[in-house]
Amino acid sequence: METSGTIHPKTLRRSALSIGLSGLLMIVLVGCPLPPAPPNPDGDTPLTQRLSDGWRYDVDHQSDFPYSQMIYFNFRDDTHDIIGVIGYGVFYTENPLFYDGANFYSATAMLMPDPADRNSMRVWYHEYDTIIPGGDPPHSTTFSDGPGNNEFECDAGNLILDVLDPATPDGSNLADTFRIAGSITENGKTITWDLTYERVELTGWYLWEKWPLPDAMGIFPNSWIDYTVHMPVAKVNGTFTVDDGSPGDPTVYDLVNAKGYHDGFHGEFVPTDLQWDWIEYKQWTEEPLPPGSEPDLDLWVYFLNQPGPYFACEDGWDPCMPGNLRAAYNGTNYDFFREEINVQRFGWTPDLEFPGGQYPTEEIVTGENEDNFLCVHWEMLPGRVEKSYWDVPPPLRDNVTYEYVSDIEGSLIAKDPGGDCSACQADCTSPCPDCGTTIKTFSGVGYTDYVGPPWLDP
Repeated sequence: METSGTIHPKTLRRSALSIGLSGLLMIVLVGCPLPPAPPNPDGDTPLTQRLSDGWRYDVDHQSDFPYSQMIYFNFRDDTHDIIGVIGYGVFYTENPLFYDGANFYSATAMLMPDPADRNSMRVWYHEYDTIIPGGDPPHSTTFSDGPGNNEFECDAGNLILDVLDPATPDGSNLADTFRIAGSITENGKTITWDLTYERVELTGWYLWEKWPLPDAMGIFPNSWIDYTVHMPVAKVNGTFTVDDGSPGDPTVYDLVNAKGYHDGFHGEFVPTDLQWDWIEYKQWTEEPLPPGSEPDLDLWVYFLNQPGPYFACEDGWDPCMPGNLRAAYNGTNYDFFREEINVQRFGWTPDLEFPGGQYPTEEIVTGENEDNFLCVHWEMLPGRVEKSYWDVPPPLRDNVTYEYVSDIEGSLIAKDPGGDCSACQADCTSPCPDCGTTIKTFSGVGYTDYVGPPWLDP
């Protein structure tokens, strides 16, 4: 079964750059010094509705480069062996240099099934010239509670804030229930969704707060990103309907307590410059979940690692980019940060479809501090990778996001004093007595991503 690739629309129109910036951009990416690395993001700022899904441009705007915002949901349905994704986006600027290519909404939806059953499918929607610079933002700014309050609106669908608990009008809390509904048709294919996400146990997490990045395109200073995990774990109910354009009725997936996740980012930066490794895995205390039962969280494992763009390392520590590895188990968050994290990539596969080079199909990720050791091993299930090619105009650089359905396994270990964990990664699920005592082992199917270095496509 062949893998699936999607070419995304230009995030900036070529005419805007070729006409408005042609002379200025000749200096981009040539001889730009690396900025010093900022402090490690602690991720301990309490997350609120305003800080996560809220429209942040008016509050946080500090760069002349366009502002990007993404609101992202996924689910893993064990009953149908599928992963689904819904994302909403905004690209906005008040800089006339970018007027012709910015100020648009977008939405995307994706199905990643067992390739023995059907091909994966992604559809994309974008609408230019729908946001007036300096006009009303596309997001709610009131956060009023009650059914039908649209947190985000575009023609492809709405993110509807049905319940705020506790209900406050100013967004100083964090919503525990969302309804997302919409439909996208592209090239004769349609995905329609009507889903409710309800938080399960874990509160939100403000991973990266005003994380500074190298100057956008090498010439626009004050580049930055916020990254928030609004719902680490959710139960998802509703329908996800897929019509691939073939004869016959669309396939309707009825989701009952599927495993859900919701995050987002916003900032003023070049999205295709970001590189990352990403793991998102959760399991209920009963697997599979008995029919009619409410889910009870057993474990959540999360990894967000940014190996680029690069900074000049200071004070003797390396790497300088943010990295967060967390296992949430039995009421405790076991956290590891960038200098405590190691990533090994295997199974490199040439990408014959897009010019990005190659991508891994397996990783071993470890985190180690004075008290604990976490080992996570993922391997792509055969044929289950979706590629998204982000084709942007020069001098911006292109990139590909590789999204996988993967087997994920690992162990969380409490270290003994002086424990040696160096051999534990040989088998992430086996006891490792030289290191310490196993707290928890885990194994199942989850979601992983990889984005490598960008390249300039003339």
